Amino acid sequence: MSLNRKAFIQGIGAAATAAPLLASGAAAPAIAAVRTATAGKEKDKRSIFDPVKIGSLTLKSRLIRSATSQMRSEVNGSPTPDLVRVWRELASGGAAMIITGLTYVMREDQYAANGLGFCDDSQIEAYKDAVDTVHSKGAKFCLQISAVGSKSDYKVNERKIYAPVPLTDPSYGTVVKEGMSEEDIRHCVQSFAQAAARAKKCGFDAVEVQTCHNYLLSKFLVPYFNTRTDEYGGGVENRARFAFEVVAAVREAVGRDFPVLAKMDGNDYLGREGNTPDAIAYIAQGLHDRGADALDISGGNTVTKYGPQIPDILYEEDQTYFSRDARNIAKKVDVPLILTGGNRTVSVMETALRHNKNLVAFGMARTLLSEPDLPNKWRKNASYTPRCISCNWCIQNYGKQKTQCVFRKDQA
Repeated sequence: MSLNRKAFIQGIGAAATAAPLLASGAAAPAIAAVRTATAGKEKDKRSIFDPVKIGSLTLKSRLIRSATSQMRSEVNGSPTPDLVRVWRELASGGAAMIITGLTYVMREDQYAANGLGFCDDSQIEAYKDAVDTVHSKGAKFCLQISAVGSKSDYKVNERKIYAPVPLTDPSYGTVVKEGMSEEDIRHCVQSFAQAAARAKKCGFDAVEVQTCHNYLLSKFLVPYFNTRTDEYGGGVENRARFAFEVVAAVREAVGRDFPVLAKMDGNDYLGREGNTPDAIAYIAQGLHDRGADALDISGGNTVTKYGPQIPDILYEEDQTYFSRDARNIAKKVDVPLILTGGNRTVSVMETALRHNKNLVAFGMARTLLSEPDLPNKWRKNASYTPRCISCNWCIQNYGKQKTQCVFRKDQA
């Protein structure tokens, strides 16, 4: 079972104190009263196994495989049979929806030789086969569309690298000598819209626009990176303009009834150089107003290397670690939220549900890399503890190796 620091320390003493009462039967009335009160509240309790609706899309549960770049694609970005195998395992394992990893929408923005991309209509058939495979196993499928920009070191001297301004990327040291022109921005917006239209054409159930984690749209949103002085820089209403234009264009390309998600930072943890809570609420509301049916909340940055990705996640109080950021958004913006990050204990997730009326689903990555059938295991035993220990071996050489769990090296 997952650990709780306080319970671990106090458990033995508490059990010893309670033993005489239980033996004499004196505690029985109190236990019965608790059970009665709990039963009265049971109707109000939401479960991670509830069917849930996001826009026009109905999911069989609240468990989503969050966007995870598997590094198993063809050189043109299309999925390989090995990647389809990964998706098939996840769908068979009980995930209600699978979100692909980063999928570049512009050929010049290819972030890795084996990274996923969907830039050309000629790829539609390859993706359609993958979609049909996922659907045949009972899951929904969402394409995450993204612009990586300078957060890559792949062939950086041979292609155009996009960024809001000249900069050196803190993740890879990639140097960008010139910021994007307005023509570049229009090209990028159009490319997102075209990729979304392709996704709908080949049968995906939804698309997710990547606006966090210091990729291109995120760099425009965050003051630390965006020092532009035109209509795409300055106050949050200008810094958010690019992301808003992308979501609006995607919505127009797919129509009103096709689900559109946006993944965003609930907190970039950059202090004065980051977005304030009010700015984050403004971004959330703006993404929703322009067509995002739900917001997928994550967080962190690549400047200070902030990210709660340490083995202490085995303690329950350190799990579901962006839930406070999601609650802060819910206080100011009435929009459905998906919560990604450290979700590994059913009771912790269901507590988060009770404390956030806007929370509709949970995204998981590392745990499903280790056990694609974890949702099915939880249906049989809600107390089951995932074997993933958040060691991060799976991403130690991100972009240089296939993304996989150290416990599944036989799947390389």
